[in-house]
Amino acid sequence: MSRRCRNDRTSKRRANTKVAGVQIFQRAGARRAHTSQYQHVIPRFILRKFQLGIPKSRKERDKEFERTRVDSECILYYDVATGSLDTRPIGKVYGVLGIYQDVHNIRNINELEHKLAHLESEAASIINNLHEALPWGALALKCSSLELLQKFLFLMHFRTRSHSSRAFEVDRPENIQAHQWVERILEADSTRSADDIWRHTLRYYLDSSHSELMRDAAYAVESGEEDLPEHIPSIAYRTYLDDYFLSIWEAAQGEEFILTHNAFGLSEGSATGCPALHRIFVLSPRIAVVLCNVRLRPETKRRRRSGSLESSLLDVNLTLPVPNYTAEERGIQLFSHQRSSWEMKIDSVVFKITKLTRSQTLELNSVVLFNLEETGSLTFRSATKMLRTAHAFRSNFPSSHLVIPLIAHLTTSLQSEEVSSLRSSVTSSAASPDEDFDPLSLGDLVLYVLLMQICSGRKQSPSAYDRAHFVLKIMAKAKAKPTSFARKISRKVRRAFRACKGDMEDGMSFAEGVNPAPLLSSIPSKLSSQLFELMIPYMHKRGVKMSGGGETLKVLQRDVAVVSFLQHASCNPGVWHALSHSSPEAPKILSRLFKKGTPADEIIAKFSPSIFSSRYNRAYSLRKVYGMAGPTTSPISQRYYGLTAFIIEYFDHLAVLGFPPEPYFSQSCKRSNAQLVHIMPRAHSDLLMKWMKKFLRAELEEYEYELGEDTLDETTKEWVDEMAIVSCLAWLGKHRRNMVDFILDGFPLGMNLELFEGESHWECLN
Repeated sequence: MSRRCRNDRTSKRRANTKVAGVQIFQRAGARRAHTSQYQHVIPRFILRKFQLGIPKSRKERDKEFERTRVDSECILYYDVATGSLDTRPIGKVYGVLGIYQDVHNIRNINELEHKLAHLESEAASIINNLHEALPWGALALKCSSLELLQKFLFLMHFRTRSHSSRAFEVDRPENIQAHQWVERILEADSTRSADDIWRHTLRYYLDSSHSELMRDAAYAVESGEEDLPEHIPSIAYRTYLDDYFLSIWEAAQGEEFILTHNAFGLSEGSATGCPALHRIFVLSPRIAVVLCNVRLRPETKRRRRSGSLESSLLDVNLTLPVPNYTAEERGIQLFSHQRSSWEMKIDSVVFKITKLTRSQTLELNSVVLFNLEETGSLTFRSATKMLRTAHAFRSNFPSSHLVIPLIAHLTTSLQSEEVSSLRSSVTSSAASPDEDFDPLSLGDLVLYVLLMQICSGRKQSPSAYDRAHFVLKIMAKAKAKPTSFARKISRKVRRAFRACKGDMEDGMSFAEGVNPAPLLSSIPSKLSSQLFELMIPYMHKRGVKMSGGGETLKVLQRDVAVVSFLQHASCNPGVWHALSHSSPEAPKILSRLFKKGTPADEIIAKFSPSIFSSRYNRAYSLRKVYGMAGPTTSPISQRYYGLTAFIIEYFDHLAVLGFPPEPYFSQSCKRSNAQLVHIMPRAHSDLLMKWMKKFLRAELEEYEYELGEDTLDETTKEWVDEMAIVSCLAWLGKHRRNMVDFILDGFPLGMNLELFEGESHWECLN
């Protein structure tokens, strides 16, 4: 049924409804006479994500309000027009008086507000689930939830104040397509305005489900009526969503997204025939949902010539949503040729959460600031992170003056706070005033002065790494007992190091007696950012609290802990091996922390491959040289680390999607004492390598591991592939044992292949 038919039927029902009694009519008239309400264009549940202090439940908020008569929910609010920065209640910002109130609706002037509240309540639940999924790196949404989220995002853009007041003005050039439709409505009822038409359209969207809106648009296209004015709303909805796929972006560790009055549906980037490559929706300091144009699909993006897409966010690695099919139709979807058709019924969709780098986070914030209007407003949670964002924006757009007063406010307040924090931290271990004590027992004087200079901004460094490395060097020379600053760093490093030893392969002999490779004292700023974006989440996942807390001293403490950990790890080949294949980006970053000619480089240069009885034996032995001798700049080692990390990430992602199938999925994953065999017969080795390579080629056909200029010959690449396969099997044996069982069950039953020390796979099954 078309939407026109449904609207006609609704109108008849309303016409047949009679208001009984004068009293009811008078109450309706009284509601119309009420003063306009302050109604939010940005929902309260989103504003609460930026709230100062600890969020409270509704019951707690109501109880506190009854006691104090003061709204405890407050956010930082920068008014661009006045250049003022202050704290304001959530109930008094990002809204407009009576924007949804329909004076023509005598029954319920706030009907639209109530319908929006219902939609927001459902969307809030989905967005809360999204935040809870951040530690897992992926989110599964039922189709109904996905459709509701898409509708919510569209209406977040449609309901903005600027859109509501301008979308249906007849005289605006961009509204030429809707001109006839708007004029027809205005002629039929001269009492109506452009705002009334906007509310009429908003009601249509709210009264229709996502599926109904898409069907209305499909009907218009199939019947050749897509150019008729009355179909403009449904066509606009379909066009807004149909050419885009949804992507979830997480801010880099230590950074945050910012919120503005118009940070919903912001257009970014362009291409021929495409007004926007990205549509950005900031939902919290941690999360932004981005609608990405289909031109950005990985397989499409690779085929486009350089320069055909213009965007400052092209370096974000996008992943497509993965559909999950109903159990009776899905089957096993491990191999590429077994994947089901998109025409089958989709039960849910899995979104991998894209973790942005620091530079990418700042770039997205720059897009938000670039669209900031002179009459607009800005909200953020951390003053320190906002100041860093504002400076980054000004460096790219020096002519922009809208954030200059904000930078001045933040700089003044932060300088006094940081110096006070430092004094408190350093003197926290002082004796009581009545005791005699040596002032130098508070800490080394040189270190104290250095920290004061850094916190006050007088001491600048080319990069955060350079600053941390220099502080660590001064700490090493300190003669006094460690300060609380140094003790906290030491605890972080010890905890991370113990956890990383658990990542090492049991029973593996690493290089012994190798001299440590010293870290460079200075690296480029871009490499420094990449390093901390790699290491902060790595150490955090191993139980170390790595939050900078927005204060310079805490950020410095965190950064020094990272550099100190790298120093310790570089002296332990086993820990360095685990760290180097922790992510595909790790080897390219870590190898640049050393000069060429490290002790491991010398071992590799002297190594001469001998003859091995099987390919497995060769790969197992080569890993000791190229992967387990400590820090190295060897391109062979970098390729080995990167490919290993990529394969492990792939298997980790399969586990999120519910692989392997039952009965394997319910079996135990962990077997911490699993040790690969050192030697494997040639027949077993050949079959294992052939099967694994065939499987990986089928499943990782889009994998392109780039190391700049690739100088490795085909034989060396084959060795590296086999080394990575052996490392992947070692990891699976410890962390995804059920996957190993599934893989080995594909081998002939009579082979009796032994992959782990002291056990045969088929003996374990029996």
